This record gives sequence, structure tokens and C-alpha cells, in this order.
Amino acid sequence: MDPKWLSALRQEQAVKRKKKATQSSADFHFRLYKEEQGIALRVVDPNGAEVEIDYNESVGYERQLLSTLHQLKQQQDFVIDWAQPSNSIFLHEHPYLLALLRHCPRLENEKGESITFSTAKGRMVFQLDPKEDDQLEARHFLIVNEKRHANFVMLTEDMVLWEQQIIEVSPLGGGFAFLSVFNTTINKADEVFFLSLYFSQIDNIKLVYNQYELHQTEQLIEAEPCLVFEKIDVDQSLYLRVGQTLPHIDIDRMQDYPLVRYAQVNELEKRITLRVIRQNQYEDLLYSMERMLQKGRGKQQSFFREDNLFVLEQDCASTFITENLPKLLQSYRVLGAEQLKEYKITVQSPKVSMRLSHGIDFLEGEVDIDFGEQSIGLFDLLRQFQKQRYVVLGDGTTAIVDEHYVRRLERLFKHKDKEKKTLQLSVFDLPLIEDLIAEQTDQSPFKRSRAVFEGFADLAKKKTQLPKLNATMRPYQKYGFKWLNYLREQNLGGCLADDMGLGKTLQAISVLAKVYSNPEEKRPSLVVAPRSLLQNWRKECERFAPQLTTYIHYGTDRNWEATAGSQVVITTYATMRNDIKDLKDIDLCYVILDESQNIKNIETQTTRAVLLLQADHRLALSGTPIENNLGELYSLFRFLNPGMFGTLKQFMQDYGYPIQRENDAVATRHLRKKIFPFILRRHKEDVLDDLPDKVEQTLYVDMSPEQAQLYEMRRRYYQELIEQQVASKGINKSQFIIFQALNELRQIATIPESKTNGKVQSAKKELLLEQLWEVIGNGRKALIFVNFLAGLELLGNALDEQGVDYVSMSGATRNRQELVDRFQEDPSCRVFLMTLKTGGTGLNLTAASTVFIYDPWWNVAAEKQAIDRTHRIGQVNKVHALRLITVGTIEEKIRLLQEKKQELFDNVIGADGAAAKNITAEDIDFILGK
Repeated sequence: MDPKWLSALRQEQAVKRKKKATQSSADFHFRLYKEEQGIALRVVDPNGAEVEIDYNESVGYERQLLSTLHQLKQQQDFVIDWAQPSNSIFLHEHPYLLALLRHCPRLENEKGESITFSTAKGRMVFQLDPKEDDQLEARHFLIVNEKRHANFVMLTEDMVLWEQQIIEVSPLGGGFAFLSVFNTTINKADEVFFLSLYFSQIDNIKLVYNQYELHQTEQLIEAEPCLVFEKIDVDQSLYLRVGQTLPHIDIDRMQDYPLVRYAQVNELEKRITLRVIRQNQYEDLLYSMERMLQKGRGKQQSFFREDNLFVLEQDCASTFITENLPKLLQSYRVLGAEQLKEYKITVQSPKVSMRLSHGIDFLEGEVDIDFGEQSIGLFDLLRQFQKQRYVVLGDGTTAIVDEHYVRRLERLFKHKDKEKKTLQLSVFDLPLIEDLIAEQTDQSPFKRSRAVFEGFADLAKKKTQLPKLNATMRPYQKYGFKWLNYLREQNLGGCLADDMGLGKTLQAISVLAKVYSNPEEKRPSLVVAPRSLLQNWRKECERFAPQLTTYIHYGTDRNWEATAGSQVVITTYATMRNDIKDLKDIDLCYVILDESQNIKNIETQTTRAVLLLQADHRLALSGTPIENNLGELYSLFRFLNPGMFGTLKQFMQDYGYPIQRENDAVATRHLRKKIFPFILRRHKEDVLDDLPDKVEQTLYVDMSPEQAQLYEMRRRYYQELIEQQVASKGINKSQFIIFQALNELRQIATIPESKTNGKVQSAKKELLLEQLWEVIGNGRKALIFVNFLAGLELLGNALDEQGVDYVSMSGATRNRQELVDRFQEDPSCRVFLMTLKTGGTGLNLTAASTVFIYDPWWNVAAEKQAIDRTHRIGQVNKVHALRLITVGTIEEKIRLLQEKKQELFDNVIGADGAAAKNITAEDIDFILGK
């Protein structure tokens, strides 16, 4: 039996009758009533009794509205509508009435409360939230002035009643009346059908669901004709139904519900694509089946039809199965074939048997497909299936093979040579073959390769000695080291894809420390990272494994010869690409790609250069789930394990096209299973107990040459100027110029654009955006604290360019609470930009779990207050706070003062940015010195 939310949408519906209207006096109001069919408009007296009013006694809009209602009543008196026997006037049937009501002051709700028309425009949101037991909870929200509301009533497709206000929204389409029906809980298995039915009814609404992006296209999806063999009764009559299906939508639902759009859910790319459904005419399908059966029957009636059910007597069924069914398999999907035992149709589940030997990256040999006692070579099976969609076995039995099964075999087994006498099975596909083989084989090549994958399952209990580190690794980080070390031992590549703040860099350094604990290892390792992370890598190596020798290979005067003797060479993607002619000939121990999304496009010069690097071991680091994009996935694994997917053409045939074009759930599941051992991803929630309430981290970034030149020029200027001022006027009378110097140098270190009309770009902005995309990509929200208004504008423009929804607040902002409410409640609003004075106190922003201190305030208490906007009661996630420091600037100097000379720090710049006081010439020399 269908759930309640479906019963309302069946294409034939019964509607209850309504009572007749009453008549009364002349003192009146317009009142809205909720009925089963919608919102009705009535004219009532002060007691709520319905009345008839002579519209000639009124003027203006009220007269026009009363006249219109009178005419509608008269029309109803002469029309008998058995489908909707009611004399009520519904707003959704006559939406133009609202235009008249807008100018009538006497509009009320059912309780007699006055209703007004709002000048604000709202928008609708449809939200799906995963629950326990594979359930999804669906709810609607009205967004008004950036606040979410669940209690509202749809009046028409573009007008909503909320708290005695009528608010305009974008038109939802003719199915708007069913909106409340979709406030329900469904099984995850019904996801595709539910969304298809929903978007067949509703338009212009924002979907919020598990980070999915919703796209609508005019591209068609063809419904597939379907035969369902239901049963064979005691008289050997065959019961057969004819219909059509779509993936995850059966023939009953296709026939019973008004589906015009299909929601294609792509889990890998987090994309839902709405496609237009093109269905066959049911009558055409049924007529074709009748014609086919009539041609094969004898003189006596041997079949009959009731709606889409055909009952074939034994002689007709036998002819249909032997003569007609093989032809129909070309264009029809067949379900229930297990009912056909009586007609020599095999119901055995096929199994794979193999005779294999071990190659370099492949197992090679012969493959047979067993159907019980009958067997057929894989080549023959594929040839027959491609020609006629079924397989004839040696004893004459017809095997109807599921298309997904055949496609799976094609993905797994490749032809070794043109004669197609030998097949190859990639060692990376062993986890996918286990449930297909006839029995667990003890062939040594298969057994040896299987042991590699079984080793992943034993890592948790495996004892491994950690390398020497200046860090106490948490349990999940220790497991990360075990995983990385196991990949190294097996000469396999992998991607460490932990959330931001879980220590990906530390785990990578740990395996480098393990490698170079062996004095025999003389080859260098290459770390390729964005320019903004070069200093961070160097400092993290110095902090956690000072025994490692490091070198930054970057800049115009770089020379690979200068790296001699360094174990860890750190460079940028651009430098690696430009130097690839030299780097490709170097024998490397490790290549580690940080922010590996930089090689997501296989066609770029950067990716092609990376693939030329020669190394025994390969590792990628990325906090953004790489399995969300098929192109990125192929490119990444082409680097990590080149033999895993073969050519790009093979990958697209095996996975790309089936997943992207056909939404093939089987191919999606197999792809996930194939890459699973080589991606280690932990969310903060997964290791909640292993983390403190608050993780604080400092990220360092180098200035660009242009920025460094500007900074150095102004530093020297102020150093000389202040020396002269102090010498002539003394330190106390030089405070203003000291504060001016500190302020300008801070701006150059953070937002040089503000001092150069945008000609010099901020390296810190690049670092911030890289970290921010990771936060947003993982469905989280972030606070960004900026000290200067110019920085607020700079970052706001960058977010606008990337299409990121955000709110921004400064001292001039008046609607503070509205912005806070929107950030807290609207899932689409991902970032809150604000200044210290505005956001340092009095705000509760627990929707965010990441805080960026863009240009640190030199008062520690001010930083703590900023972080505590999100780290407070109501926060359910661990908070990650990142300070961004520009190397070689005043920021780095005063950061040291925070740690070494707190009293001086408080005197230099207070929480309110006051002028320096009680500062010595030595202190100024330290801050402004080289």
C-alpha cells in the first residue's frame, strides 16, 4: 500500500463535496478559509456568517471584487461539476482575486485577524535531511528577510500566507497545492522517484540536500519498455504485464503518477539533473503486444487482456517465449524471468571461473561463465549478448542475462590481444570480482594479489613502530601513518583526504620521517604545493621532524643543484611545471602533492608534467573529497596508480558514461569499491573524541616579489623616519608616527591592493581562498575576521566572483541580527565576513565550525573573543581556528612579541587599536628591523 504522501498524487482522485453557502446582512469582511481543495474566499458578517452583499452599494476595488464574486457564484449555479462539487471560490482557481484584495482593507483569516500584503518578497526552500535507518525527512521553508519559517499556507502558485501577511514568491507551478503533501519522511531507496515526482509538480524552488547541486536540462530520458513475468498458474497459463520503467522507478509508479521530469542523482559528482521524460504511449505498447500474440495464436482464443495484464494460455505462452521473447529483448527490459523455468529459460545466477597467471599489473588467462552445469566462454557470451541480448547455452537453454552483469564483466575483463584469446584482469579490480567467481580460487597469483587487499583490513590491529617525531599523534593519525606506510611497502599510491584540521601534513611528514630513518635512502622526495603553503610545509617539517633536511625550490634564481643533500624538496606546481625537463630525469623517493585538486584536469600542462615525475612512492593530500568529480578522479589515480583505470577512453566507457549519462548505480557502487582502499578520509565527526574542543593553527605565507619589494621600501622609509623623530622629539611624542607605520605595514602585509590600486595582489588572499574552498566543499560554514574595511571589501569581491553566498558586517551595519539569523538558519549562506569591532562581542554564530583570523589583532584577548563567537554553548562541532601570517613582515614580528613580551604587546596596540605607548627605541628597532 502506498504511503500517505503518494495517495494524494495518484492521477485519479476522489474529492469530497462541500456545503452550500449561506446568506446574511450587509456589514461585511473578506475572509479566507482553509478547505480540502485549497484556500477559499468568502464574504462574511462580523460574526463570521457568510453573506450576500449588493455590490452596487460599494465603490472602488471593493465593488469590483464583490461584482466579480457575484458573477463567479452565478456561473457555479449553472454548472454541475461532479469531480469537485463545491460552491466555494478558491484563490488558486482565480488568482486574479488577490490583485483586488490587495486594495481591500477588510481582509481576515479564519480567526478574524486582519491580513495585510507584505512589500517584502520571499523565496521557497525544499530541504531533505538524512535520518537514521536510511530515511530522508522532507520539509519546506519560506525565507522572508533572510529568516526561515515552516508555518505558512500556499494561496496560489506565487502567493503565500504567513503570520497574517501575504507574501509573493517565484511561481511554483500548477502543483503548488501538493506542497504540504511532500512534507514527509521517505526511504532512501525512494529518493529518485520522490524527487522525480516532486519536480514534476513544482518549479522555481531551491533544493537543499546533502551538498547536491540541482541542474535542469531539456535533455530527454527515454522510458524503457518493460515485460514483467508475474506467475505461471496451475493451468500453465503465463501472466505477463506490459509497461515502461526508468532507473529506480517501476512500471506501476510510471503508470499511476504524473511524471514528466526525472531526477538523475549522481552521488559521485553531488549533482541532481532534472531531465524531461519521454514515455511511449501505453496504448501503443499494448496494441503492439496484442498484434504480436494474435499472429501466433490458433483458431481458439488463447490469451486475454485486462488493462496492461496479459494472460497467455499454455500454447500461446510457449510460442511467445520461443519466437517473440528473443526479439523483444532487443528493446524491452525483462523482469521476473525466474518464473519461466517451464519454458527452458535458465534462472541460474551466472558465476565466473578463471584460470589465471600473474603479469606486471594484470592477471592473465581464460575466463568462463557458468550457468549451473552449463558453461560458456566469456568471449562467446559477450558476442551473443551484443547481437541478440540473450545467450543460448550448449544444451539449447536460453539464458537471459542482466545487462548490468554484462557491463560489469566488460569493465573487469579486457582483451590482451587482437585475436581476443586471452583476457586480463587488473589487480586493482580484485575486490570487485570476489562475489562473481564460482568458488574461492587457490591459484597462487590470485591468492597473492588478494593478500595485498586483505592487508588493508588488518591495519587497525597491526603493530607498527612510529618514527621519531616532536608530536604526540592521536589514534586516527597513528592509523593514518600505518595506512601510508602500508601503501609504501606495497608500492601503491593513495590519497589522504582528511578534513581540514585533522593533521594531513603531520601524517605525511611521519611517513617521510620513516623513510629517512633508513640511512641507506639517499634519494630526495619532492613535495608539490600551492605557493601559499611553501612556508607552512617548511615550518611543519622543522616543528615535527627537525631531523629532516628541507629546501624550498622556488624563485627566479632557483637551481636544482642547490637542493643537493636535502631530503625534502618543497616546490610549487608552477615551478614543477616549468622545470619538468630537469625534474623528470631525477630519481625521487616520494612525490607528494598537497592540494591535489591542482591536477584535476588530465589535459592541463601541470597534470601532464606531474605524470612525468619518476618516483617509487606517490601520495596526494586533499581535504576536498576527490570522488566528487569523475574527471578529477581519473586524473588523480592516473598519477597515484597509473595502471588502475587504463586510458581515459577506457575509463569513460567503463565508468564515466554509465554514471554521468545513465546514472548507473551499479557502476557507481563498483567505482567506489575500487578506489576505497586507496582513499583515506576521516571527518571531524568520525574522530570527535580524539580532538580537543578547539583546534588552533597558524598558517604562514610568503609575499610575492612585488609585495615584498613594496613592503621593504615602506619598512625602510618608516624605520629612518621614526629614528629621526625619536632622536629629535623623543619616544613619547613620536607615538602617532609609530602607530601610522605599524598600521600601513600591516595593510601591505595583508591587503597590498589597498595601497597600490589593486596592482599588487595579496598572497594571503590566495591562501585564505584555498582553505575556504575546502571548508565550503565539505558542507561547513566559516567566519572570517578582517581588521581593515578594505580587506572586507577585497574578500567580498572574491566571494562574489566565485558565486559564494555570504553576509558581511562592519561598524556601519544596522541590521546585525538579520544577518546573524540568515547565517545561522540559511544552509546556502556559507561565509560570514566581519570586522573585529563589529563581531568581537555579543554574537552567537554556532553555525560555523571554522574561524579564519585573516589579519591577526595583536591583542590575544581580541582573538579569543573572535573565536568564541562560534566556540560557545550550542556548538555541536569541533571548532577549527586558523591564523594567517605573512612571513618576513610585521605580522611575524608581533606574533613573536605575543609569545615573548606580552606586556609590550598590550602597550603597542590595544584591543581598540589605540596608539602605541610606553614603547622603547629597542622595541621599535625589533619590529621594524630587517
